[in-house]
Amino acid sequence: MREFELMFIVDGTMPEEEATAVATTVQSFISSKGTILKADPWGRRRMAYPINKKQDGYYWVIAFECEPVEVDALKQQLRVNESVIRWMVTRPEHKKTVVPMETAAQETVPAPAPEPVAPAAPEPESAPVAAPAPEPATASEA
Repeated sequence: MREFELMFIVDGTMPEEEATAVATTVQSFISSKGTILKADPWGRRRMAYPINKKQDGYYWVIAFECEPVEVDALKQQLRVNESVIRWMVTRPEHKKTVVPMETAAQETVPAPAPEPVAPAAPEPESAPVAAPAPEPATASEA
């Protein structure tokens, strides 16, 4: 069995009791095919854009486990239900510990091994490019 998450919106023009009855019908269908892990009603909210000339809807999020073949039957059930105006079934990501990017980069990239340090040889001094060339030394100055 795999974990899925269903989010659906019920028509906001109907009374809250009828919207709850629609959600109960969806939940009973899911529980007949699998196991409901969490049902979270978000309540009535304004949608980001009108859907079928409707501005509001009742939102629900349901986390459940079932076989992947049963999800197709759930999708068909949601398609024929005229009270459900939008729905989406997803596979949630597995719960992992969140590590900040800086920490993850430090942990995953091994620190480079220190290179052996050779004794430093004196570097020859080079004349600057813009400076005039030094005058030749005479024997009397030395």
